[in-house]
Amino acid sequence: MKDIAILLATYNGREYLRQQLDSLFKQTRQDFRLVIHDDGSTDGTAEIIKEYLEEYPERIEVFYGGSCGGAKENFLWMLDRVEADYYLMCDQDDVWFPEKLERSMETMVEAEDELAKLESIEVLPVCVFTDMMVTDDKLNVISDSFIRYIGRNPANIAYTQIIIDNPAAGCTMCFNRRLRDLVISLTPMIDSDNIPMHDALILEIAAIMGKVVPIDAPLVYYRQTGHNTMGAVTESDGDKANRNLEDIKGGSFFEKKRAFVNESRLFASELLVADWLPKDKKNVLMRFAKIGEKGKIKRMSFYAKNNFSRARHNLWFRLWV
Repeated sequence: MKDIAILLATYNGREYLRQQLDSLFKQTRQDFRLVIHDDGSTDGTAEIIKEYLEEYPERIEVFYGGSCGGAKENFLWMLDRVEADYYLMCDQDDVWFPEKLERSMETMVEAEDELAKLESIEVLPVCVFTDMMVTDDKLNVISDSFIRYIGRNPANIAYTQIIIDNPAAGCTMCFNRRLRDLVISLTPMIDSDNIPMHDALILEIAAIMGKVVPIDAPLVYYRQTGHNTMGAVTESDGDKANRNLEDIKGGSFFEKKRAFVNESRLFASELLVADWLPKDKKNVLMRFAKIGEKGKIKRMSFYAKNNFSRARHNLWFRLWV
C-alpha cells in the first residue's frame, strides 16, 4: 500500500480549522495520514489539533514548535521531515470536496503509468493540481474558478510559463516522492526570499524535470478570510485600465512591470544551482535571468521563441520587459 501524506500547516486557525479537518476525514478515499505542523498558535488551535489527534491517533502526526515564519517556510520544513510516497498540502481555512483526494490520486497514478511506458526508466517527478471555488468566509461562492478569477490559465504548464504566471495553488497539489526529493535537495542551496511561494517552486521543478497535470475542475472551497497568505485577487478590464493610467501618470508604470518580471528572473537564478537541471532548460533559464541586459528586440524574440507567456496582459510583458 502506498503511503499518502497530507501536510497541514496551522497558525491561529481556530475559527475554520474544524471544517477543514472534518472535510479531510470525510474523503471518499481514506488511506492517508495527516501531518500537522503548528507554527506557534496562541488562539486555541493546538487544543483543536489535540482533540482530533485523540480521535484519530493512528492517522495524525503533529509537530509542535520550531516557528518557520510563514506558509512557504512551514510547508518546506514539513516536506524535509516527512517521508511518504505521495504528498498533498492543505490550508487550515479551506474545505476539500469529498472526492478531492481520490481524483488527485487517480490522475497521479495515470500520469506515472503513462510516463513509465514512454520513458522505461525510474519514476519521474509528477505534480497534479486542481482548481478551487472562491468563497467568502461563510463559504458563499464568489467564483467557480480560482485560477481564472486571478487571471491565470490551467493549461499554461510549460516551465517557461509557470515561472512568470504560476496557475496552481499549493493547497490543490498532489505530487510524488521523486518530486519531493528534488525540491528538498534544492532548498538548502537557495535563498527562499527569491522563491515566490512553495507551490511555485514545486510546480516549476515538476515542469522542468517531469510532468504537470491540471484537473480543470474545482475540488476545494478556497475561503477568503481577509487573512490569507496569498488571497484571490481579481479586477475588471476597466479597473486595470484605470490603475495602469494612474501608474503612467505617476511615472511608475514601467517600474512596476519590470519589478514583476525581475522577481521571476531572481527565481530562475536560484534554480540554476541545481546540478540535475537538463542542459537545454538550464541554458534557457540562465538566459532568462540575464535577459534584462539585452535590447528590446532580442528580449521579445527570446520570449516568443521559448514560450515565455502569460494568460493575460501578455502584450505589455512582451513589449516592455
